[in-house]
Amino acid sequence: MSVDLSWLARYRSSEPHFGLERMEALLALRGNPHLACPVIHLAGTNGKGSTLAHLRSLLEAKELRVGVFTSPYLVSFNEQISIDGIPISDRDVETYLSLYQELLAKNSSDQTLRGLTEFELMTVMAFDYFAAKKPDVVVMEVGMGGRLDSTNVCQPILTAITTIGLDHVALLGPDLASIAREKAGIIKEKIPVLLGRMELEAQEVIVQQAHRLSAPIEVLGQDFLVSYQESLIDGEVFTYQSQSRSEVQLKTGLLGLHQVDNAGLALALCDTFCQEKGLSLLNQEEILQAWEGVQWPGRLEIISNQPLIILDGAHNPHAVAPLVATMKERYGQLDKQVLFTCIQTKAIEEMLELWSGLEKSSLTLTTFEDPRTYSTKEMQEIAHQKGLPYQEWKLFLTHYLERESQQADLLLVTGSLYFLAQVRAFLIEEISRR
Repeated sequence: MSVDLSWLARYRSSEPHFGLERMEALLALRGNPHLACPVIHLAGTNGKGSTLAHLRSLLEAKELRVGVFTSPYLVSFNEQISIDGIPISDRDVETYLSLYQELLAKNSSDQTLRGLTEFELMTVMAFDYFAAKKPDVVVMEVGMGGRLDSTNVCQPILTAITTIGLDHVALLGPDLASIAREKAGIIKEKIPVLLGRMELEAQEVIVQQAHRLSAPIEVLGQDFLVSYQESLIDGEVFTYQSQSRSEVQLKTGLLGLHQVDNAGLALALCDTFCQEKGLSLLNQEEILQAWEGVQWPGRLEIISNQPLIILDGAHNPHAVAPLVATMKERYGQLDKQVLFTCIQTKAIEEMLELWSGLEKSSLTLTTFEDPRTYSTKEMQEIAHQKGLPYQEWKLFLTHYLERESQQADLLLVTGSLYFLAQVRAFLIEEISRR
């Protein structure tokens, strides 16, 4: 069974329609299900998904039922809304879409509902589903920004901001302070907020907003400490220390130097949640067990070992920089082939400059089917200007898999998460047939 998403696709927009009025109006027609959901709300330029994956594993280790709302998806639409890792069923998706279709037709004269977006309808679906299924806690990822994002109608019990970087500058602001103000919009009065690693310029903006709202705040590097130790074949080793924990050595199963910060923030969130709820803290062994099998597709995901192919959704400069650092640390001695593309709202010039600094690597540009991406002609022109090769991605991957002796020791496919969703499905099918 597959869900017919054609009605929902009519609400897709190439540009986000910021504002909470439409959400509030539609949720009111649904009986305000968002008020029944105990939410941990995550914002940030990068690291939201990985922090969410670490946090979910920790909360489940406390034997809690954990709801998750995240985007975009890499495998199926349904995975964006899940409880205990089990995606919402096709039947439930169809039921909600049919319900919304009828509701909007009945209230077609309501001007407040005009301009609803696909993401807003998905957010309402998430609230409806969680209100009906009643998980113990919901971890909800901001779509874009924070202050005017559709998820910001929630009444959180905890909030967190992972990182601040220059991304979506046309929509969120031209500098770190402006973007930080938008992200800080998720902070609620007297509700604890935790911060990941970020530039002082951004951190100060968020701390000031927390103080204005009397929101208790904890900051990575001040109130909880994370220190990278070493990279192993199956994860990253680091130490963690906080006001509630003496120094302990831990390991995350996700690859990448930046994952130690994401894991540290997730542990701080879990500890704060447990303290707020009067629960005991997880011990070292429980944390290690929880993170041993943690997964987040599309984040330094090894999709094949022979040949070695890695997927990573580094879709802005703030994500490319740590990916390049990880490539140098983990795979510095290997010859690397990088296949890259992004959507038009991203800082492609800066990302290409970062990729040029990766030793023992060659970069090929491509594009993919999506209204937000560069056309073939546009990307070919960029490639020509930079002296880089361009190739259609399916042709590139087919040829790469067919070569008996690879030109590179490692193939890294990276860029837009929407691109990775297409690549991942293609590679899994191709590799299974060989």
